[in-house]
Amino acid sequence: MRKPEIITAAIAAFGPDGQLDEGMNRAFLERVEPYSDGVLAVGTTAEFPSLSFEERRTLIRIALEVFGPDRTIAHVGAPSVMQSKAYAQAAMDLGARRFAAITPYYLTASQHGVVGYYQALRDCIEGELYAYVFPDVACTDVAAETLAQLQELGLDGVKLSGAASTRLEEYRQAAPQLKLWSGNDADVPHILAVGGLGTVSGVSGVAPMSWAELRKAYESDDDSRIAQSQGQIEELVSVLGPSISRLKYALAVLGVNVGNCRMPIDEPDSQMQAKIRELLASAHISE
Repeated sequence: MRKPEIITAAIAAFGPDGQLDEGMNRAFLERVEPYSDGVLAVGTTAEFPSLSFEERRTLIRIALEVFGPDRTIAHVGAPSVMQSKAYAQAAMDLGARRFAAITPYYLTASQHGVVGYYQALRDCIEGELYAYVFPDVACTDVAAETLAQLQELGLDGVKLSGAASTRLEEYRQAAPQLKLWSGNDADVPHILAVGGLGTVSGVSGVAPMSWAELRKAYESDDDSRIAQSQGQIEELVSVLGPSISRLKYALAVLGVNVGNCRMPIDEPDSQMQAKIRELLASAHISE
């Protein structure tokens, strides 16, 4: 049985003053690295719209140092082609070989605009390039026929999050040659069933061993073990995702200090905090 690929969507760790903390970010990645197949640096879970150019560069550098270029995906998406090309060049200068770019965001791009954006990135990026489709937050969607055009342009893959992750079959049929990941942490069986590779998971940053256990269960071709692992993952995701503040609180409970969110994201209330603590204890998740 084919095993899933587990890519961890990294958080960004901030110190008490709200500034990026290199040591905390490195410690977070080093904890995850033995369990994950790779890392997505500077993605949504890292609150990337709040990061400066230098902060994005720093996080990609640390990811490359911990995971290496073959296991690091550098997110270079931005509202404009000019910005994305600058982020991409900085990541290439650091040695990155794999890149993801969310669709243009804030102002909704047309399908024609989406194609032009990825064409410009494909022309300048040396390495693998993946589209990142998350219409819920980016305000820009990608139709199946547009994804087929992106395949023709030479893109190598796509990550589908939010509403886009519910259209796996449609996208797979339209662009069968693209590598396909779901941003739905708990949807590994579904993504594998349609011929995808696996998941880009924020919750795996809290419990990387749970996703590693699911991968081992698939390797052993043990249906009962798969079902047990999948059940635990679904419980983790139901409580922790998609909420960056809950992820950070869970990490703090585990003794992994990553600070608070920089963006105005509500902290979990006392009832949710208790639920998170109970979940981590019952799932035997520890540092």
